[in-house]
Amino acid sequence: MTKTIGDLRRFDTCWRYFNPPRRLQETTLDDYKADTKQQVTALNACKEYNIDKIKAGIGLFLFGPVGTGKTHLAVSAVRELMATDPEAFGIRERQGAIYDHTQEIYQGLTCSFFSVVDLLDAMRPGNELKQELGAWLFHRAKADDLVVLDDIGAERVTEWVEERLYAIIDVRYRMQRATILTSNLKEKELEDSLGARIVSRIYEMTEPLPVIGQDYRKKKIT
Repeated sequence: MTKTIGDLRRFDTCWRYFNPPRRLQETTLDDYKADTKQQVTALNACKEYNIDKIKAGIGLFLFGPVGTGKTHLAVSAVRELMATDPEAFGIRERQGAIYDHTQEIYQGLTCSFFSVVDLLDAMRPGNELKQELGAWLFHRAKADDLVVLDDIGAERVTEWVEERLYAIIDVRYRMQRATILTSNLKEKELEDSLGARIVSRIYEMTEPLPVIGQDYRKKKIT
């Protein structure tokens, strides 16, 4: 189906709100090179991920060694959904000092991407503007219809970190909001790092998908 200028504008607005890493702005599922059985399974699960699953609160948990394309899969799955049906997606209106008054507001499913390390850093106490931004991102992490939490388990865990992550995971679990998570850690390693109550919720609210393969970043230089 041919996209209108309005569709393209809406996609662009919602994609900027999603805010994926710059290096993955243009990646697609077709770009992903699946070399192992596990990567093929994970790729197919991402291709089958759809709006109905978002509305049902069903997520994905992509875990495995570094460099196997977990973030690529997570970002590209969201991009494909937005590009296919931009009218289904929207953004959450932001008020306050950092509100962009030129931004068009659309009603629909809201999607956010967060590096867990960066999200926690933004949430830490700081000056007034940082606190406002941190509170806004914390709200989005809990309330948006689909949230990608990238590289969970990479953060240095303190009591404050565990409490903040639990607050995000628990509300998304209780409210059946869809979450896609990526991690380099296995279940036991995550439990040792974050605690069983967080990990138990992650496994119940997602389809766990091991992404096993060679490190793509190392392959590029061999």
